Amino acid sequence: MARNILWIMADELRASSLGCYAGDAGSPGWDRAATPHIDALAAGGVRFSRHWCNSPACVPSRCSMLTAQPPERTGIYSNEGAWKSYPVPRIARTFPEHFADMGYRTANIGKAHLPSGYAAWQDSDTRGSGMNIFAQAVGSEALQAIVPRGIPSPVGGRFPDDVAYPPEAVTDAALRWLNAAPARDGPFLLRVSYLQPHTPVLPPDSYRARYHAADFPGHDLPAGTPSRYETLFAEAVGGPELSQAQMQQAQADYAALVTWLDDQVGRLIGALDEAGLGSDTVVVLNADHGASLGEGGLLAKVVHAPQSQRIPLIVRAPGLPAGTVRNDASEALDLARTLSGLAGIAPDPEFAGCDLFDDPPERDVFSVIGQGHAGAAASSAAQVGGWPDGRGWPRRACIRSGRWRFDMNVRQDGGHVLAENEDPFLCDTAADPFERYNLAADPAHAARVARFRGILLDRAAGALEPAFVPAFSAEEVGEFAPPKM
Repeated sequence: MARNILWIMADELRASSLGCYAGDAGSPGWDRAATPHIDALAAGGVRFSRHWCNSPACVPSRCSMLTAQPPERTGIYSNEGAWKSYPVPRIARTFPEHFADMGYRTANIGKAHLPSGYAAWQDSDTRGSGMNIFAQAVGSEALQAIVPRGIPSPVGGRFPDDVAYPPEAVTDAALRWLNAAPARDGPFLLRVSYLQPHTPVLPPDSYRARYHAADFPGHDLPAGTPSRYETLFAEAVGGPELSQAQMQQAQADYAALVTWLDDQVGRLIGALDEAGLGSDTVVVLNADHGASLGEGGLLAKVVHAPQSQRIPLIVRAPGLPAGTVRNDASEALDLARTLSGLAGIAPDPEFAGCDLFDDPPERDVFSVIGQGHAGAAASSAAQVGGWPDGRGWPRRACIRSGRWRFDMNVRQDGGHVLAENEDPFLCDTAADPFERYNLAADPAHAARVARFRGILLDRAAGALEPAFVPAFSAEEVGEFAPPKM
């Protein structure tokens, strides 16, 4: 009998901010939030400690996850992929569509954010997942927003407790759906997709009061030798320009919003159990990407540093060994084959990745971010940040192979990147779990750099490309235009 699936998805959620990830290599500790419900889910299921997104930005990651295809095969490399006139080069089949063909009822509640032409779900209700709903509810002055120059969306602030918190509409709709689900025929695949803790980071006051800005490091974080790409991105989004007090408050507010998210998870799992569905339902929690909170001045995502590329994955299902931690490398596009296996259905043969419970071997994991077109900006939301020689912001690709992370620029101004702009970064993640120190120029690693470089340039040469990238406008961005503050 096919099993029900409840998939809880967060946006911009650092794995290390969850209590159950606190002891892992690469988890700094200072960013840990109170997450008892998610921790309990992990204690009852399997947690993946080295799980990586295939693109550290919303749209390409979500598209890759749903289609089980890397960005090089979807042609979606950045959030521009969801702009209204972006010429999507290929509409790939999604695994929810495959599940529907296998007799599942499929629904998405909350954030979708996919390219035009995709219709992954039989039902989709995106209310409560917008970026402008907070100021619309109370006015921007009440939010006390901390807005960097280059995002521009609050990385910190507050929302008054005497007004209904708009994102709770997502949970409320999901609870209504679950309460009705037992009366329907056949198994279900329900995704509950939260914008949080993505910007705007505006936790309710009752959650904000649980965290004190003085307990967070702000800018007082260890320095390293990052790539030029990461340094320039930090400058473009304006992270170094925030004061110490602003950065501390932003870190505290992010933790508060993660705790709010944890309570929503508790409500969902409680409702599942109350409906008598808990014992035969697969529960999955993951995210589309992580977030920087001041490391090297970085904010948001769009880098392959671990706080941005590493994501949580927790799976609880009948028959899985409770409390297991998996330390082998895995990637977000593995979700399609993994859920197919847990549901007892054959996956679409076009799905890439693997079933994570079918003894997958350790393997290389790839990620890529950025259109690399002429005039591209580092921050597509604010249209700021270019390469210092006047070229557009590059596309950057990453390979994680065993203990090594290697990333470099692979495309710029619509073509091959100049050798002097490749900007390679290599680190030994076993010796350097926070991935701070660049070894690419060390002669001892020249052969390794050359091998990884060749692999990434070959992937870039065979990538699917859109015909053009439209010019930025509020109309193009649509509902995900930055909030007006």
